[in-house]
Amino acid sequence: MKLRPATAWAVLGIACLGVLLGGMELMVVAIALPSIVADFGGWTDLAVVSWIINAYLLAYVVTMPLAGRAADLWGARRLYVVALLLFVAGSAAAGLSRLAGPESGLGWLIGARVVQGVGGGALVPLSMALASHLFEGRSRSIALGVEGAATFVGMAIGPAYGAWVLLNVSLPIPGLDIVAWQWIFWLNVPIGVVVGLLLYVVAGGIETPRARGRLDLVGALLLAVGLAATVGAVTLSGELGLASPVVGGGLIIGLLALVTFGAWQARSSSPLIAVRLFADRSFTAANAVSLLTGYTLATAIIGGPVFVNRVLFGTDGQAAIALTALTMAIALGAIAGGVGANRIGERATTIIGIVVSAVGLWRGMGWGVEAPLDRIAIDLAIFGAGFGLTVAPRAIAAVASAGVEAYGVAGALLQVARTIGMSIGLALLTAIGQNRIDELSALVADPARRDALVTELGHPEFVGVDPTTSLALVDLLERWSRSEAADVLRLVLAIALAVAVVTLLPAMALDGRARVTRSASR
Repeated sequence: MKLRPATAWAVLGIACLGVLLGGMELMVVAIALPSIVADFGGWTDLAVVSWIINAYLLAYVVTMPLAGRAADLWGARRLYVVALLLFVAGSAAAGLSRLAGPESGLGWLIGARVVQGVGGGALVPLSMALASHLFEGRSRSIALGVEGAATFVGMAIGPAYGAWVLLNVSLPIPGLDIVAWQWIFWLNVPIGVVVGLLLYVVAGGIETPRARGRLDLVGALLLAVGLAATVGAVTLSGELGLASPVVGGGLIIGLLALVTFGAWQARSSSPLIAVRLFADRSFTAANAVSLLTGYTLATAIIGGPVFVNRVLFGTDGQAAIALTALTMAIALGAIAGGVGANRIGERATTIIGIVVSAVGLWRGMGWGVEAPLDRIAIDLAIFGAGFGLTVAPRAIAAVASAGVEAYGVAGALLQVARTIGMSIGLALLTAIGQNRIDELSALVADPARRDALVTELGHPEFVGVDPTTSLALVDLLERWSRSEAADVLRLVLAIALAVAVVTLLPAMALDGRARVTRSASR
């Protein structure tokens, strides 16, 4: 698809605005969650409340491969507009959920978040397909880097944006009782409408090529069930444990559905995901890199702020500083990765990125109870820059391997792999952290074990003392618990470092030089 460079970049820039909006939504609701829950009766049922976030994430990941295939069949530009409208509709409905009252409003909100997630998840592979079709050669590398950066810029902006809305936006609507958190959703509506209008004006007559075939509805259903069950079970495993019937049942259902999906795709005349894609070494390697780096990303994006809060006893604002340093470095690294892939090739850029991210994790293993905030922010930024360097090269490798008829699917699979990796990382971090918290709580609550601990710490004067009657004992136990929490998080970072080292293996299987897009006949 040949366009003037200025027009192509304008279309990509507008498409990235929608991706940025979806990335913001991944983070912004976490800021507003306490206010939302208070409006719906408090934390009475944590399992239900957690679905305010989980519903969006699951819909986000399940939609990606379906949207990618649809983009290849029907064109990415018009489907992008449809996805944006779904995101806007879900946002409007989420804001209206409070009007349904405490009992049914929460269910309404969760349903609206599913619609939001479908729209937001579809925007990512659709924008990747646009970038892949609009640009060729060196320009494509940079374009994919810019597109990859958009999600992380949104994630970086999300917490600050959410806090700003909660503190400053209180627009009244006559006849309605409106609170600040509703505007976190409603402000998406005018922003999304403006993005859609801009895309229509700039790219109204532009459409990506369509491949021959049809949408495999049976395959789509099997994949949706497989991904939802597997990712949902992995997400819950950190909280419930692998022995939980819910987790075990979800994993069994998910794996059966995915195995059946693979068998169905091998027989289908118009597969949702062509099995032949994975026969290409570089394509498989790109997805393996995406999966493993997704794991390390979850460790950094959760572990860093948790360290600030639980070990340094920092404020939410200080945790936000650490998180912003990470996500902004990822965004800048993603753009640099596009340039690097052009200059030195996909393999070398990816390996450099993995090594840089490993350095950040290695430095994080040196965090102690007196670590300054700027040290943590710098180390997270080092990791983020390295992770960002890998974003464009693996995307270039995937779309070049897939060929012009499967750009959408190739981009979608990368995002799915990354999300699964993040889910595994988050589940492991939660499991290790929760188990240790339970152990510490049991120890402090047991007088005999507590007496043994204070003796071991060199303070026998506290033997037999009740913590509720001694601030000095509370301070001693608090300092000890901070040290224990630091040890747990350093262990999590060490595991992530090992995963980063393993990621070098698939990275070396990527092509050494950026390739010209293969023909559709391939």
